[in-house]
Amino acid sequence: MAEEKKKRIRRDDESTEGKSENKFEKKQPLRHPLALVAQDGDKVKINKQLYRIKINKGDAIDLETLRRKYDPYLDQYDFLVGDVSSEHLRLKGFYKDIVRTAIDRKENTIADYLLEYCNPGTSYFVLELISPVHRYSRVQENKKKYNHHKHHYSYHKNNFKKRRVHRTKFQKRKTIAIQKGSGRKHAFVIKKRKENED
Repeated sequence: MAEEKKKRIRRDDESTEGKSENKFEKKQPLRHPLALVAQDGDKVKINKQLYRIKINKGDAIDLETLRRKYDPYLDQYDFLVGDVSSEHLRLKGFYKDIVRTAIDRKENTIADYLLEYCNPGTSYFVLELISPVHRYSRVQENKKKYNHHKHHYSYHKNNFKKRRVHRTKFQKRKTIAIQKGSGRKHAFVIKKRKENED
């Protein structure tokens, strides 16, 4: 009985020797739906977002790979930067400089990102969003309306009353100055308190 088990184990080992499984070669399951990607000249449409190609170094835009990698979370960004390293596409989003966000998420840091986080000589692309307009622009418009409203109506004006604060007066100490002898280079003054004559 023990010999039969040993023979089965040997057969299993022999059958799996040439079939070692690499977990990185297997296709990873998608965690989001496939994007609809179409290119027309220097414009790329991803789902309902329309982008203009600003940079396409090394012909990095591969529509099929972009279709698989694009996550709807990236819709919020004004710029998409994609770099290809080891045949894998990595996407990162950036906002315009006017948006109040972390400095490493702004448009002017794209060049730094490409230098620091991408392999030298790798192919990459930069896409700029043309439409639609994002939510933060509406927030700024509402802020402008509020400020406009605030200037016309002074309901915030008299929340605090101005009160004059009087300075307290302390009596100055009365002192007498006595000059002590002058040496070769230095002379000094000693101040003594004057005794009250009350």
